[in-house]
Amino acid sequence: MRKVRHKNVVQFIGACTKPPSLCIVTEFMSGGSVYDFLHKQKGVFKLPALLRVAIDVSKGMNYLHQNNIIHRDLKAANLLMDENEASNFSTFYQWQVVKVADFGVARVKAESGVMTAETGTYRWMAPEVIEHKPYDHKADVFSFGIVMWELLTAKLPYEYLTPLQAAVGVVQKGLRPTLPKNTHPKLDELLQKCWQQDPAARPDFSEILEILQLIAKEVHHLSLELCS
Repeated sequence: MRKVRHKNVVQFIGACTKPPSLCIVTEFMSGGSVYDFLHKQKGVFKLPALLRVAIDVSKGMNYLHQNNIIHRDLKAANLLMDENEASNFSTFYQWQVVKVADFGVARVKAESGVMTAETGTYRWMAPEVIEHKPYDHKADVFSFGIVMWELLTAKLPYEYLTPLQAAVGVVQKGLRPTLPKNTHPKLDELLQKCWQQDPAARPDFSEILEILQLIAKEVHHLSLELCS
């Protein structure tokens, strides 16, 4: 993990494996997690800020996947902000960067390209992982779709269900979180692709990044037109 270096991935520094001092040392991110920010502010991101977060995460995840690393536990609680994060939703876009963190369950992908064994958190977990089926990097794409929903709603996925009930619903009934009615149409379409039941139907992060950047450019141009 020491070789992993990207501006949107929290830097691993070292580890102490000699008992009783078992610990992992990483880059310090004083802004805390995106999850805590969302729930502390009790509101949702404005679209430009939401896209900024999503683009940062996509860049980090695209880098990891290019290096054959599957995160396996992607969620808002594992996205950290640097010290320049803003204090409220209206100015959040002024912060510098969001980074993917917590590689406690990350693994280098096997040569076959698929992995087995369940890991991660049920509410964000891809159906193939829940079912203990072989899986690959597309499991992270499913989780990213749930993360995007978190950014849109500032809520816990399937909050009225237990984690196990949510997992059963995802696998057996195709359960997915309900998107807000005012969701940008292209974001709606992207999320539907990300949490497809069939992993092969989900986009790669390179494609996700391209879509998000196009939406961000479109939103920026629209805001300029409205201000002129």
